Amino acid sequence: MKLTLFNKNIIYIDIGSYEIKIIEAKKNSNNIQVNKAFSILTPEGCYEDGRIKNEKVLMEVIRDEIKKNKVSSKIAYLTIKSTAIITRDIPFPLVEPKEINSMLKFQLSEYLPMDISRYVIQHKIIGKVFDGEKERLNVLIVAVPKDIVEKHYFLLSELNLKPEILDYQSNSISKLIWFIDSINNDLFISDKTIAAIDLGYSSTNISIIKNGKLQTSRAIEIGGEDLDDNILSLFEYDKKELLEKKSNIHDVSIISDSYSDYNRLVNVTKNTIESIIDKLESIIKYYISKEIGNEINMILLYGGLSQIKGVDMLFSNYFNIDAVILNDLDKVNIQANPNKYLNCISAVLRDEEVQ
Repeated sequence: MKLTLFNKNIIYIDIGSYEIKIIEAKKNSNNIQVNKAFSILTPEGCYEDGRIKNEKVLMEVIRDEIKKNKVSSKIAYLTIKSTAIITRDIPFPLVEPKEINSMLKFQLSEYLPMDISRYVIQHKIIGKVFDGEKERLNVLIVAVPKDIVEKHYFLLSELNLKPEILDYQSNSISKLIWFIDSINNDLFISDKTIAAIDLGYSSTNISIIKNGKLQTSRAIEIGGEDLDDNILSLFEYDKKELLEKKSNIHDVSIISDSYSDYNRLVNVTKNTIESIIDKLESIIKYYISKEIGNEINMILLYGGLSQIKGVDMLFSNYFNIDAVILNDLDKVNIQANPNKYLNCISAVLRDEEVQ
């Protein structure tokens, strides 16, 4: 895509099972300017794990919110994640990038034993690896179910928006990590390998990024919804009380021996988050063992569950790696919390701008 949209306001939409986040933003020469940022709760039963379940209701709430916030742009980018999206890193011979497309047509079924015709396939060269004694290209393959792509584009078209880009969230976040220099004002990241973990509602997504390039990404089917279910199995809270109780946790990494409702709440929250960590461990171990010299220097946490106090300590203590909760980004001008809108912000950058 040519950079004809440079310096123009565009709508960026991140639809989740719990919440829909929307920003209107533009990229200037060396920064991202977010002019508007707003969110709405996703109507129950309308969206699940990247799949649109009720187009009509979803369309109505998004249209109303765009109108309410006086968004003028008609060009829209979407960023998605789903456990149905398949990613694989595959070694290829040292060929010209343009030759990879034709090779994929003949070899992809060897690596992805499925009906390829039901997926939209994208690829990106992420580096080089040694396969035995031979040096090969390391190519990341992303396969997105066609029905997910088609329904999202149809949704935008019905909103009278022009759908320009549908981007995979792990690809988006890797571009943002390349673009920025620091997070939280003083953590410089340019020379680090980062595990960026989106602690979402219906799922958790991990993206391992080295030198601004996505190395590995996976989504696991456990997230904030599981925590809510586990809490509600012990307490009869309504939605407002549930949010309040979670926000009042002082430090989820600290458990007291005394018996109280508060300690029961902290215990079930800690256990749920640790079950997420357990599933992420195998992905991190896979990356580290895949090639000599691979390591993780920092864990970057964002998404709903990252707002629970002490969650960074749980990750840091478990992996013995510095873990930080994203609170601030350089080169990004936004009045709202960048943690909440990170997937939207990440979608502002195009592949052509981060080569």
